[in-house]
Amino acid sequence: MRFSIIKREPSYFFENIHEDLNRFLKDTFGDIEYSDKNLSKMYQLFRPAVEIKEKKDCYDVKIELPNVKKEDIDVELYENYIVINAQSKCEEVKEDENIKTSEFRYGKFTRTIPFENQINTDSAKSEFKNGVLHIHLAKMHEDKKDEVKKLTIE
Repeated sequence: MRFSIIKREPSYFFENIHEDLNRFLKDTFGDIEYSDKNLSKMYQLFRPAVEIKEKKDCYDVKIELPNVKKEDIDVELYENYIVINAQSKCEEVKEDENIKTSEFRYGKFTRTIPFENQINTDSAKSEFKNGVLHIHLAKMHEDKKDEVKKLTIE
């Protein structure tokens, strides 16, 4: 009778556990990434929900930005993509206050949204209402190169 020796690697089980745990947390709580291990849980990177509708001649983009002030939103327009930067700031907690539970998300947010067609940066419009940023982008029908343009939020 012959026996073969099978070498078992205990680390094999744990090889993908980090990815599995991240996938579970993402599915359960959404996208939350710590920007730095030294920062508290109250100051995190967050990824708000985005909705993009494509119509024949335009794109309509909606981005949920709860607890973000209009002044803390920056939108840059390029020829076929936009970059949105926003920041939700945590309120200062006074000495006599004690936060028992907080499910609010605070931190910086950057999102690049690519488009199949070039966009007309001159006719872009935006509005920030009830914590939702609405961006209307007309499609470009001619090959014209535009430079980066900052979008003023109404």
